[in-house]
Amino acid sequence: MVDIGRKMVEIAQSTVPSVGAKEVHDRVQSGEPVVILDVREPDEWANGIIESATLLSRGRIEGRLEETVPDKDTAVVIH
Repeated sequence: MVDIGRKMVEIAQSTVPSVGAKEVHDRVQSGEPVVILDVREPDEWANGIIESATLLSRGRIEGRLEETVPDKDTAVVIH
């Protein structure tokens, strides 16, 4: 089971691009449509937020993703 989890992480890392904070900031500042989803829990959110982020805890992503990101062409950053 551990090997399956490790393989899933490897696939995700090779498929989903990683971007740094500066690149995200620059894209937002340039006016590019970017949705930043903060998938932490509300108590973690209370410790500090990204100003333009939307709190969408991990347990709620599936049920609210289409509502939160209606345009499928919009870049989504997960924090």
